[in-house]
Amino acid sequence: MSGKTVRYFGILGIMIVVGIGMTAAAISWARNGKSSSDGQDSPSPATKPVAGSLDERPPAPVMLTPATCRDFEEKLKISGTVLAKRFALVSARIPGTLDQVFVDAGDVVEAGKTKLFQTDALKLQQALAIAQQQVAVSECALQEKFALLEKTRVARDQSLADLARYRQLRQQNAIAQQMLEHQEAQCRQLDADIRHIETLIDLAKAQLEQARLNLRIAEKDLADSLVIAPISGRVSVRLKEPGEMAGAGTPVLRIEDGSLVEISVFVPSEYYERVEEGKTKLRVRVGQTVLKDLAVTYKSPTVESRLRTFQVKALVQSPPPEVVPGALAQVEVILQIRSGVAVPVQSVVQRSGADVVFTVQEDRARALPVQLGLEMDGWREILSGVHEGAPIVSVGQSMLDDGVRVRLLEQKKE
Repeated sequence: MSGKTVRYFGILGIMIVVGIGMTAAAISWARNGKSSSDGQDSPSPATKPVAGSLDERPPAPVMLTPATCRDFEEKLKISGTVLAKRFALVSARIPGTLDQVFVDAGDVVEAGKTKLFQTDALKLQQALAIAQQQVAVSECALQEKFALLEKTRVARDQSLADLARYRQLRQQNAIAQQMLEHQEAQCRQLDADIRHIETLIDLAKAQLEQARLNLRIAEKDLADSLVIAPISGRVSVRLKEPGEMAGAGTPVLRIEDGSLVEISVFVPSEYYERVEEGKTKLRVRVGQTVLKDLAVTYKSPTVESRLRTFQVKALVQSPPPEVVPGALAQVEVILQIRSGVAVPVQSVVQRSGADVVFTVQEDRARALPVQLGLEMDGWREILSGVHEGAPIVSVGQSMLDDGVRVRLLEQKKE
């Protein structure tokens, strides 16, 4: 090993020894709390006052609001739909080809006056003409039978007069018995003809009545081919055009009466017992229009099995222009309204996992554990823990602990 190497390791060893010595001295100084400069004792950290103690904190600025009594609503917010209470799906009474559709979507119609559409008018007019001719033929046939009856009665009367003369002549032996019998047979024949003609008259009367009934049917069919508005309202949908087939039960137009609508919502099944017809109120917003205190007029008797909801409706008489069938409605179902002690919602904070509010006693904050109820319009219901009129910290409460000194900035009033 060379001399340079020996000198290098020697110097390195000396440095290690010096470093170890300095480290030991520092540890000893830290443990004994001694100062290498003045040699005086330093106070132990355990004897120093805690800088964060309640008495050393500066007073916290707070603002008070008195607890007040307010009405709280328990409500359920649901989206609903505006529906027409009265509407009509108008279909053709007489199946056939649409000749004309007189109205279009958006048109206003009046019940019993406005013409909507017509089917197969020409064919039905011809059928009516045929029925009228059948009535005329039946009337002529009946008149013919009456004339034949009158003619036969005249012949019978003449035959009876001849029979009376024949009997007188027979009594005088002026004619043979055979001639008398032949005349009697002729009278009976004419009586039978009269009865036959009377039967034919009854048949002709029945045929005439049948023809008249067919005429009424033809008239009704022609009248039914022209469909008149069944209700007043507005045409919302036009489903068919002229030239298309219109069958019975197949709608051509939909008419909705906008003067009476209903708000429809589907409520979760767990609220079924809490919704009552005539008692539960709805608050509805459609666009910028607000409808308040609408009583429930319908509650579904059953719960829909797949979605577990039930339908609730409320009628609206003469609704505002914005409340039209098909519009989206934001609905609040008011389940309960009650009065209670209220504090601003921001006054409630949590300390050690519990809900508390702070009041001020002798310039110090005091935590009051509370039981919370409903929340509404920035106020929180207090079921227990605070009485009405109690001053409650509403600003600055987030930095408070029980017993902290406070400084009132302003006394807020309700």
